[in-house]
Amino acid sequence: MDVDSLLKDMIVQHAAVPFTKESVTDETDLILELALDSIAIVNLIADLEETFRIEVNLRDLDRPILNRYRWLKAYVTAKLEGKPVEWSRSV
Repeated sequence: MDVDSLLKDMIVQHAAVPFTKESVTDETDLILELALDSIAIVNLIADLEETFRIEVNLRDLDRPILNRYRWLKAYVTAKLEGKPVEWSRSV
């Protein structure tokens, strides 16, 4: 499973502005640059859970995992590997 490609496809699908998956970089701010609103975020989380068969805990959403693509990718990867989700802005 190519997490990066699947994740970028999902993000672009929910973006409120025209964006290609090739345009998504590690530093892309998913909320500001892609204009993800609350409905898009809920739909993205549902897609993450269904596609990757992970559970996104509500307390994890207190962390800015949607502020940078790399943080969301690190979160999903940790969940897939069954590792504790370590939070650091340096991820």
